[in-house]
Amino acid sequence: MAEARLLVAPPLQALRLYKQIASVLEGWIRAGVYPPGSNLPSERDLAQMLKVSRTSVREALIALEVNDLVTIRVGSGVEVRPAERSADASAETNSIEERSPLEQLEARRLVEGEIAALAAKHASDADLARLSASIKAMQRPLTARETFLAGDRDFHQILAQAANHLVLMEVSAQLWSLRLQPAFRKFEEHYTGDAAERNKVIEEHQRIFEAVRARDPREARRRMHAHLDRILRSFVG
Repeated sequence: MAEARLLVAPPLQALRLYKQIASVLEGWIRAGVYPPGSNLPSERDLAQMLKVSRTSVREALIALEVNDLVTIRVGSGVEVRPAERSADASAETNSIEERSPLEQLEARRLVEGEIAALAAKHASDADLARLSASIKAMQRPLTARETFLAGDRDFHQILAQAANHLVLMEVSAQLWSLRLQPAFRKFEEHYTGDAAERNKVIEEHQRIFEAVRARDPREARRRMHAHLDRILRSFVG
């Protein structure tokens, strides 16, 4: 009995709200409430029906699209796809350790703001040259999407190296690896994939670079925060 009293159960992790919403919507789809070819209610209506935020609804819809249950057409609605997958297919996909795209951006804001500040203190001339080169690579005309994303990644990773902080560099690399997960890629595809968005990213990288080159940690941090805040706003609408 004494040994039993010493056992303390670890705290249970509640299922993320967007996953709970996705589960409810999937149940409605499989029950035929929304048959193949029909549209789900709008984000606003779903948020009111389920008494949750539109942001959580949007994440849930992205999760359903990753599982091939719906097709999102920005501006036209969310269409239910034909039931081509087995009933347990989505559960199989959800077993992968997917991380919320919005939480990823929030974590990057915390980490990369400090990375930018440290880079402003420690960046070498070689680091500055590499940062400048990564921006120029993103400015090339007719740059393919994957090439552009690689340049985006290079800028942030060079910045992490310039910060001269091994742990932060490793954390940054881990956060960037999560960007390759399907849900994050879907958010980018739907809400940040056009030429105007690419130009904004390049402009913001240039502002961050200028603050780092000016050896201004506070401004470098502020500009990184502004960059990631704007992307987060584009994700949540």
